[in-house]
Amino acid sequence: MTGNDPAHVERLAALLRPVDLLDFVTHICQWLQDAHEAAAELQPLRKNNHRGNWNNNTSFGTDRYEYLLRTAQSLNVDIPGLDADPAFQSVLLKVDQVGVYQFNAPAGPHGSLGDISDLRRELLAPQEDEALLGRRDAWLDGRELLLLPWAGTEDGGLTDAWVGQGRLVDTHIAWEWFVRLQDIAESGTGPASPWLASPLGPTLFDESPPAIPMRPRTEQRRGSAG
Repeated sequence: MTGNDPAHVERLAALLRPVDLLDFVTHICQWLQDAHEAAAELQPLRKNNHRGNWNNNTSFGTDRYEYLLRTAQSLNVDIPGLDADPAFQSVLLKVDQVGVYQFNAPAGPHGSLGDISDLRRELLAPQEDEALLGRRDAWLDGRELLLLPWAGTEDGGLTDAWVGQGRLVDTHIAWEWFVRLQDIAESGTGPASPWLASPLGPTLFDESPPAIPMRPRTEQRRGSAG
């Protein structure tokens, strides 16, 4: 991956207006990073308990999901007019012109989404009968749909995030366009975000993006950005 197409960046900026593009990217990525950090901080409490361990291989993901679900509405402090809707088994973020569906995509934007629930399929797949009003239409209420897949780990925090438009084909997203949020943040002006503090190292996917900076895990969490 050699960088974002400027036309796609402008498309995103136009869809987000009156929300500022860099503000949106900064606060959304910080919120996702905060979720990773908060969930990671809880994991030692699940281990080495005097009665035994009570963690499992989904504990981190469950805690991260609950953080996102329960704190999403706080984003409207930094992104005025944003409304968080806990529908479709995830957190849907609404601004004036778009509804943003954020979801974990560990295999990257081109990878398989794995098992897909009926609710997620209804949101991501094109509607077969335009005469029928589905749950997707009721939720979007005239807005365009933006997809925001992201990837992250317990040790690495948020490692990548993208946003764009596309539709579900089998278990993959067929993208019309998408941009990488870290590239937008790195090209912006202003103080560096904590999740852009130090290089991550090797890239994660075959279509390798530039090395993704992140906050070292040894730092203390500074609280949610929104």
